[in-house]
Amino acid sequence: MKVLFCYRYGVIGGVSTQLLNRYTHFSAEFEIGVLYEADHGMVGHFPPGVARVAATDEAREAAIRQAAPDVLVVIDSPSFLSAWQRAGSPGSLILEVHTTTANLSYLGELSVSPGHFVTVSEYMRAKLGALGLSPISVVPNCLDERWYAETVPPALDSTPVAWIGKLDGHKRWRAAADLLDRIASARPRVTPLLVGGYTAPASEVSALTTKLAASPALGAARWLPRVDYDQMPALYSAIGASGGLTVSTTTDESFGMSVAEALVRGCPVIAPSVGALPEILPEEALYPPGDWATAAAKALKALSDRDFRAALLSTTSLVRERTHPEYALAAFANVLQRSAKSSKVA
Repeated sequence: MKVLFCYRYGVIGGVSTQLLNRYTHFSAEFEIGVLYEADHGMVGHFPPGVARVAATDEAREAAIRQAAPDVLVVIDSPSFLSAWQRAGSPGSLILEVHTTTANLSYLGELSVSPGHFVTVSEYMRAKLGALGLSPISVVPNCLDERWYAETVPPALDSTPVAWIGKLDGHKRWRAAADLLDRIASARPRVTPLLVGGYTAPASEVSALTTKLAASPALGAARWLPRVDYDQMPALYSAIGASGGLTVSTTTDESFGMSVAEALVRGCPVIAPSVGALPEILPEEALYPPGDWATAAAKALKALSDRDFRAALLSTTSLVRERTHPEYALAAFANVLQRSAKSSKVA
């Protein structure tokens, strides 16, 4: 069975990393192709010929026609839908939805009739169902094998409290800086750590560096604009092993990949009760959205209370199971087998 995944941006992280994480297991069962509108370093991570770029409507139409897929999976990228129609609508169409933002609006204006919708959590299934869409299947995000490897965490000379995300309003980096400030003021020996922001506008970078310089409690803070994805498992492990934790200030999450990554590596997380996060975090880890006093209190407790830290990690086994590629393969294979028009099933 030929399956062609279509997505806007070939950028390391997010949806593209999911496609890469799936590839090894999915390609053992299906003939997989990936089509991007633009590449920002992701195409080369796939074996030669698997991923390609179609930068124009005409190129997308030609690429879909040439691929002649049994199943076309379009992920949050409506420009591929018209290209698929012009190419003769080869194979069956699946729409995969990861976004929780206003980008969902295109789903209410579809000129095509997908055979199936796929999303990453029960939260998102309910969100799509409220739009009158069906049938909907849940295929959780997955992690590749490196996240499950047993390693010895590197020793750290401090206890980090880390925030990981983009410098944008969705992840609320300004609230995160204030939260780290509050925690560091109450526990001066911790090291506030912010990871992310490599592609942020200069204005956001300037605002962050000004905040770090102006706050005495953040004087020891470290900002890492970019950490290679290969190094992230070791980073989470080191934070957890040193008695630290990660905090989240996000406004919404379709799945919560950075939270899942932390848990799998034994790093406790404190996060707002938004989106799909209650599906993967225990109640002890959650705080009401915007309640920064409770968030700080929970983080401080996690720094000193072993039993509380253990409670924060109580869903780790569940998350490890749900994020394994074989779990995602089984769920997606069921959708693909039902959706394919071709008689050439795997």
